[in-house]
Amino acid sequence: MIDQNADVVDLREFVATLWVSRIIIIAFTIFSVSLAAIYAFVIAKPVYESTALLLPTQSSSGDQLGAAAAFLGKKNGNADADLYQGLLTSRTVMQKLLRSAIRNESDTANGRIEPLFKTLGLDTANFRAVASQIEGLALSISVGPKENSTGGILEVKSVAGAPWLAQQIGDNVIEIGQAALRQVRVDRSEVTLPRFEQAVSLARAEWDSAARKLTWYRDRNRSIILPDQILAVSRLEIEKQAKEQKYLLVRKEYELQILERVKAAPPMMILDSANMPTGKAKPKRKLILMLGFVVGFVGSSVGVLAWKAFSTSAKPDWTKNT
Repeated sequence: MIDQNADVVDLREFVATLWVSRIIIIAFTIFSVSLAAIYAFVIAKPVYESTALLLPTQSSSGDQLGAAAAFLGKKNGNADADLYQGLLTSRTVMQKLLRSAIRNESDTANGRIEPLFKTLGLDTANFRAVASQIEGLALSISVGPKENSTGGILEVKSVAGAPWLAQQIGDNVIEIGQAALRQVRVDRSEVTLPRFEQAVSLARAEWDSAARKLTWYRDRNRSIILPDQILAVSRLEIEKQAKEQKYLLVRKEYELQILERVKAAPPMMILDSANMPTGKAKPKRKLILMLGFVVGFVGSSVGVLAWKAFSTSAKPDWTKNT
């Protein structure tokens, strides 16, 4: 016969076991909360987060010179936003960031202007320490689309151990990233311009050749009245017009590349500069204390129940020998 009160009896037994061992549970919970408090208030360093908002200066739109772009192997669209996200945390930008000047607003510096590596106490002669610091700076800076935004807005986050340091790192890395991306765009134009020059020369030669063929045929056939002559002239004129359109498209794309190199506009417009954090982003002390309480209480309770079950199973049953 099945005991319908088995679950109730087991639950009461569990509660009774926990109540008997309440001193152990309370002591272990206090110990766990104490460890969490030591970590939250003593060991964990405070971290402040500063944010800035950026907007691409060029919106993604359809390329009107699609034919010329396809002819030259050029992809449509503007990839500067993706390039910016990768470039902003690159080693090149991080190295420039370490050498950039900031205002040290700590209690002992009194607003002294100095390089960032000096503020961080970094020994530039120690290459391992420099490499480790560069990796740490790259991890402390994140770039991504702003949440709940559909306008292509990018959000740059920078974290540091002081509010003024997080703000100045955010401002400096954006400024350095803007200059670096402008230089990349100039260098990219320098690389692609020779290809465009070659394509323009080739298209111009094809156009001249088609025009010369048409001129030569008309010069040899002064009176074009026969059907074969009219058909040949039509074909030559169509070929000349096609070569002319091809040359004009490639030449226009070449001129646009020259203008792109000349203007090299900033890829991003700053909507909101890096702010001064008013509160710590980490550590979240209330959450740490709550986790310490849950771990201590649940862990001690499970331990007490497991020990009770082990003791019961290990206790010999003397009734079987009688």
